Amino acid sequence: MKWLSALLVGALLAFLLPMAFGGQEGFWMTSWTKWGTIRPFAHSPGFLFSLPLFVGSAIALRLFFNWHSR
Repeated sequence: MKWLSALLVGALLAFLLPMAFGGQEGFWMTSWTKWGTIRPFAHSPGFLFSLPLFVGSAIALRLFFNWHSR
């Protein structure tokens, strides 16, 4: 897996998982998972982006698929 595709999948996960767990009113923003989560658009209260999830999933996907392809 190339870095660009790992970053794209990581970005998708970083947007989708916080929204799947209730957005700003749900579990994601009322527990420890709110650490590192930002609101990318000031006037859009629904969007959240998790920086640790973005970086962590991109690195994990890159490592896993590079190891798996050998």
